[in-house]
Amino acid sequence: MILKTSIDKKEKEIEIEKIVGKSYGLYEKISLGIYGSPKYKIIDIYPENVGFKKNNDIISCNFEIKKRGIAMYFRIINEEYALVGRFNQVTFQTSEYNFELQINGIAVKTEIMNQKEHMIFLKTYSKYRTFSGNPGHQN
Repeated sequence: MILKTSIDKKEKEIEIEKIVGKSYGLYEKISLGIYGSPKYKIIDIYPENVGFKKNNDIISCNFEIKKRGIAMYFRIINEEYALVGRFNQVTFQTSEYNFELQINGIAVKTEIMNQKEHMIFLKTYSKYRTFSGNPGHQN
């Protein structure tokens, strides 16, 4: 689900929490090693229901691992958006240069800007997706 977060930001954060859970607190992030993703450059979004048009503007995004899913945050012109989905609603494919995701039927193709940080993020994401976002079940 894509939410326009530049309007009614607090209400949208509550809606995001209902879908993918709360963010990890600072202490949890440090102790569990959960950090945000590196920046990615958005190449394409399908379907184009957010007004994303191919142009020369660089549109960056980043991902946040939440307790029950993932949130992708990006900005187009002066509007901020969040694309959110629970762990079971996210599929992705990665190559040396591109990272492609599908979240709730919305496909996003991004360019990897930092390969090393990308691999660290994928490892962290896979770890917490496996445990359904509950690090208390780790061995």
